[in-house]
Amino acid sequence: MPRTPTFGRRDLIKGVAALSAGSVIASTSAAAKPSRTLYLPGADKLVPDNMPKEFSESEMARRWAKLRKWMNQEKFDCLIIPSRPGGNADVKWVSESNANWVVFPANGKPTLIFRGQGDGDEAAKNSPLPVDVRVSRFNRSRVIIDRLNELGMQKARIGVGNLSGQMRNDEGGVSYVTMTNLMNALPDATFDSAVPLLIGVKLQRGPEEIEVLRLASRVSELAIQTIVETVGPGVNHRDVWFRVFKSLLDATGKEPQRVSIRGGDEGNTANGQPLNETFLGGQICSQELSGAVLGYASQVNHTICIGPPAPAHWPSAFNYCVEIFHYLLDIAKPGLAFEEFSQLYRRKVEQKGSAYWGVVFHTGGASGDGPRMGPTRADENGDLVVQPGMVFTIKPRFSIKGVDTPSAQFGDAVLITETGAERLGIRKPELITL
Repeated sequence: MPRTPTFGRRDLIKGVAALSAGSVIASTSAAAKPSRTLYLPGADKLVPDNMPKEFSESEMARRWAKLRKWMNQEKFDCLIIPSRPGGNADVKWVSESNANWVVFPANGKPTLIFRGQGDGDEAAKNSPLPVDVRVSRFNRSRVIIDRLNELGMQKARIGVGNLSGQMRNDEGGVSYVTMTNLMNALPDATFDSAVPLLIGVKLQRGPEEIEVLRLASRVSELAIQTIVETVGPGVNHRDVWFRVFKSLLDATGKEPQRVSIRGGDEGNTANGQPLNETFLGGQICSQELSGAVLGYASQVNHTICIGPPAPAHWPSAFNYCVEIFHYLLDIAKPGLAFEEFSQLYRRKVEQKGSAYWGVVFHTGGASGDGPRMGPTRADENGDLVVQPGMVFTIKPRFSIKGVDTPSAQFGDAVLITETGAERLGIRKPELITL
């Protein structure tokens, strides 16, 4: 496969604007008016006016109370939570803002620290609960130190987000300069990683979060529908990509979290970018697709054969993959360790073949949330246990005999209940050969 180019956010938005004007798709006659679709009941209701505008005051109060309960159990007097470039789930969950840092005491008003005055003013105005807002373009550690001193944290145990043990970055990402300044200024305080707490406290979702994730699943399925309507032999990848991006943007009014599509390779190899490639007849189209509602996403996956000619073993591989999905859905019950869950998946696959293993239980929520587990990923979230209120995508794969890559795949978000699991998507888990 050719090297994947990198596009900036501005480039992508320009492309979507061009698509809205009809200039991108017009470049490919094969991507004209669709003659096929994927039936999604209620899809016409998925528009920005019908999307929730914010989480409620009671939801934010629930989060703060839960976080403080966990802090008490872990004997943290205060948390300092940084933004994370690879996924800002921690700051979002505790503040529903884009703050650079949050100082969250066990008692007292949380402080949100911003780089720009405009962002700070907006957060102060829109926060459903009272917050202290401060702005600092430079030397933010000084602002954190001042607030910790005001809160009487000179001898406290302080938890630090993104310090160590972070998913996909086990050594963390907090600045050496920041931590040195904090420790020098508060020599009698103890600083420990709060990463396990910040991962764990978010896993069991509240009722509002669950409904937002259910809606995000419905939105994400629009991407599958759009691929069915637009992909085909001779169609350029970027034309399909921009169509999919626009379908998710049109549904929510917000940029989708993930649009990664590939013909003839695993969907994640496109790195979420539009590519200058042409889809070929007989290729399997693989994807990772996540629309966003209030910043929460639920990933969906549904491999499609861009036929003809379809690989001989494509139907049996996809159908067995769906069987695996339903098997995993049936055994997903509270108390099951994710490591055991992963190995049960592996054994089910190996009854009839093999797979590209990767992640099979994938983040549901804001970018950077857990879980993220698979048969070869025991080092990430290896001690997590399935619990009621969890929402995550189950996305098994199964190799197609005679096809090097990608595997057949079907993935959908699930909600763990008190007795089992509920699938959040509504599309039929059907074989799609175009």
